[in-house]
Amino acid sequence: MCGISGCILHQPQRVSLDRLKASIKTLHHRGPDDQGLYIAGNVGLAHARLSILDLSASGHQPMTSHDHSKTMVYNGELYNFRELVSEESIADLRSTSDSEVLLEYFSKKGLRSLPGLNGMFAFAVHDRIEKSVYLVRDRLGIKPLYYTINQEGLFFGSEIKAIDALTHQQLEGESSNLSEWLYFGNNLGQKTLYKGVLKLPPGCCLEISTDTLELTLHRYWSVSEAMSKPATYNHTNIGAEIRDKLANAVHRQMVADVPIGIFLSGGIDSTAITAYASQFSERPIKTFSAGFDFDKGINELADARAVATRYKTDHTEFQIKGQDIGPLIEKMVDHHDLPFSDAANLPLYLMSNHVKGDVGVILQGDGGDELFAGYRRYNTLGHIRPLNLLARLVKIGLPLAKRHRNYRRIRRYLNALSAMGLDRNVALLMTEEDIEDNPAQIFSESMQAKLKSQDPFSHYSSTVERFKNHDIVNMMSAVDLSIILPDIFLEKVDRSTMAASLEVRVPFLDNDLVNFAIQLEGKYKVKRGQKKWLLRNSLRGIVSDEVLDKPKTGFGVPYGYWLREDLKDLFMDHLTAIQSSSPGLLDTKKIQHLYKQHVDQKTDRSFLLWKVLNLMIFVNRKQVTF
Repeated sequence: MCGISGCILHQPQRVSLDRLKASIKTLHHRGPDDQGLYIAGNVGLAHARLSILDLSASGHQPMTSHDHSKTMVYNGELYNFRELVSEESIADLRSTSDSEVLLEYFSKKGLRSLPGLNGMFAFAVHDRIEKSVYLVRDRLGIKPLYYTINQEGLFFGSEIKAIDALTHQQLEGESSNLSEWLYFGNNLGQKTLYKGVLKLPPGCCLEISTDTLELTLHRYWSVSEAMSKPATYNHTNIGAEIRDKLANAVHRQMVADVPIGIFLSGGIDSTAITAYASQFSERPIKTFSAGFDFDKGINELADARAVATRYKTDHTEFQIKGQDIGPLIEKMVDHHDLPFSDAANLPLYLMSNHVKGDVGVILQGDGGDELFAGYRRYNTLGHIRPLNLLARLVKIGLPLAKRHRNYRRIRRYLNALSAMGLDRNVALLMTEEDIEDNPAQIFSESMQAKLKSQDPFSHYSSTVERFKNHDIVNMMSAVDLSIILPDIFLEKVDRSTMAASLEVRVPFLDNDLVNFAIQLEGKYKVKRGQKKWLLRNSLRGIVSDEVLDKPKTGFGVPYGYWLREDLKDLFMDHLTAIQSSSPGLLDTKKIQHLYKQHVDQKTDRSFLLWKVLNLMIFVNRKQVTF
């Protein structure tokens, strides 16, 4: 796992070595083991290496192909690299790294090679013969890649800070993306809160002419295309197929030249990975779990401990304390380069930082819920028509319940169910904000006026439209695979773990398993109202019934409590600072009022205030103007 950056400048400019050095220095945490630079006229590539496969100097990058026509920088892991060596007759390899296999395979087949890659990756290749640079991102967006274009040229990097160093310009905020960020805690699709800085979409290759900087976007894989292919599964053998494909995925993702461990929550997905990994490991697999000093019962340490005992793992658990969180929030805003609002990034970083001396690679269960319908909304949307009518009727009497402690939560849920249009139902179920209590109230009047013309739900609307002809379960699965997985969960995993120089792999997102699962009819995945029915039953005998049959709890982070207790000084310090750093951005009096209500426990505005804190840290530390 690594960090990459680079640029293609307008001719006849030449790349600055100092800027390239400054750029890759910002990614040292992603690759502390080695660094390399490459300049060819107006093209520059830089690489920071975290050694996982072939720890020798043979894996150094930038790497040049055998025929000297192409040079590559690569961040990721290619799990089928050994199969490609055999199938494609790739010979005379100088290393045992997947990087060299990827480069030679791409050199041999060009864009036709991309559908055959099974792994997580973002890479750039300079082709001197074709006078092009290719930027490529994996199918589901496990690894990040950002780019921007200005008057000098095109700049890219694994993280935005690398682009910032390369362009040598102060990046500006993009106010037109604030409304979407407010509702979902991060921007979706290609958008970011920086003007002109875009995310390369998953499953895509951006081809850039080094002569003209003309751009061509190639999509080599998509959820919609994979779902539309004729299903090939045997209806009587689905469970066995799932077990085989998951076992194969875990096995191929355990290939590494450093120790491997597992983040174990005690839920179905991480337990299944632990079960298979224990079979394939010659020694007890290392597992790690965390709890909080305040959790209101949301603590899976006991469940994880039981799983560790069952599979005889080398298990470690530790407590996360609220007193450690303040400085960490600021650190994680720096690592995201954005006000990222999924608070699970904090414990994930602490876990990663805790284990990195023991292991170099972690297996994690991300993707299981999105593939196999593990969320409550899959049931809810299956009955959306009667629920829509019922919600409208219940709302008539809702004002009578204003004093109920869960009034706001109930109203938000009813507003999501009663909204007109499936796309709006989906979008409102995916946010903790309520359209009757506009989160834009945190902004100044002038900023609110700018936001009025924005549709925060447009990306959900277009994505739901793309999958509307599929059954409701598969439609929602496809939407989750296209939005919340790459734009929230996988981004969280990448930044939190790479901040600690730790590689995380996600076996549930293996090509073969994904291709199989998304073609299954929704009626198999959810049955009799039971979420994840198919996966649960497929894993009977592999995973204990206690794990399979317990209710889903999720990894609850007590940030609402932290805001009232451990983070009070931090919150107020940044609120004071932002009045000087960006006086026209926020309505600080309104925020003070909301914060006092939260501290006094008169109303729970945890998610909105958490976003406010992250935004204030972002603006104050990055000196971003909107």
